Amino acid sequence: MPNRIDLAQFAQIRERLRSILHAMSEVIISLSPQGELRYVTPAVEALFGIPMRDVTSIENLFALVHPEDREAVRHYYAAVMDNEFDEMEYRIVTPAGQTKWVHDEGHTAYCPDQMGQRIDHVLRDVTARRQAMDALASSEARYRDFFHSTHDMAYSVRPDGVFLDINEAGARMLGFCSRDEALGANIRDFYEDPAERERILAEIQAHGAVHGRHVRMKTRDGRIIEVDLTARAKRNPQGVIVSYEGIITNITELLENQRNQVLRQTAGSVCHYLNTHLMQILAAKDGILEEIESAADPAALRQAIRAYCQDLEAACAKITAVTRAFNSAFLTYKEEPYLDHAIIAIFDSLKSEAACPPPKSSA
Repeated sequence: MPNRIDLAQFAQIRERLRSILHAMSEVIISLSPQGELRYVTPAVEALFGIPMRDVTSIENLFALVHPEDREAVRHYYAAVMDNEFDEMEYRIVTPAGQTKWVHDEGHTAYCPDQMGQRIDHVLRDVTARRQAMDALASSEARYRDFFHSTHDMAYSVRPDGVFLDINEAGARMLGFCSRDEALGANIRDFYEDPAERERILAEIQAHGAVHGRHVRMKTRDGRIIEVDLTARAKRNPQGVIVSYEGIITNITELLENQRNQVLRQTAGSVCHYLNTHLMQILAAKDGILEEIESAADPAALRQAIRAYCQDLEAACAKITAVTRAFNSAFLTYKEEPYLDHAIIAIFDSLKSEAACPPPKSSA
């Protein structure tokens, strides 16, 4: 009986996790250390434009990588195991001939089971952002139009970090009530880790630009936000950098929604799992009391109580396994500031009103 309950419970947990993965727009690919495909989410159909049934190996996806990027992508995938974490942006060409830009994050993970290590990749479509950057590089006029119409933060700063220009959306993202109020501020003051900007500038010096960098920033009132940053250097004819310009997308709400969804699903699954075995303990307790009240044969009573004790021991072992797993996870867990907010969001869905008035709609 306990085994049938366990199998049913694990099937429910598996179905919930499958629903979460199937609802994600990002593509998740899981590989063995030898590069064998273990798992891919259904979002691969929308991103790559092929049926999921046709994705039987990683080579099916490599075949859709742009020919100019394919060798670099193969090298990137081969190196993730040694690097433990890496990321890359590259082009793919769907069977319909559509070219897309993909941001690919890969990391190695250790599984304490027979599967050993695995390599997980998370892919998302960044075509719109790359097209915006291409427009920025090829046409100043189109760039200015994009600069003021985008809902993301578009900005230009001097080499020392002082804002030369920023759009209204960017000013509000940083906590200012208007663009004019933000001009003259220094972007360095909005990095949670000031050294992160130095690393970004070093990468721009080396490669000319940074694309899709995940950065933690702080607003004017000290609130932490998570953003996706793309920037490049602007040089004069002599090659000297005169400014940096870029686009920053606030991905805080997206990440928190994903984290909250996982927390809710996990909390519900764990509570249901524990309740199942607590009910087993209570049922065994009631059975023992009934046996004591009704049994006339001491030998039969002892045998019945032993059977109930075995059920109690099995249930306690299951609960202990869960508590140990949680204890082990949190002993090694790296605390992140968003966690408190994510847990609170489970119980409180209200959001505070912004301190600044809403932007006026343009005629």
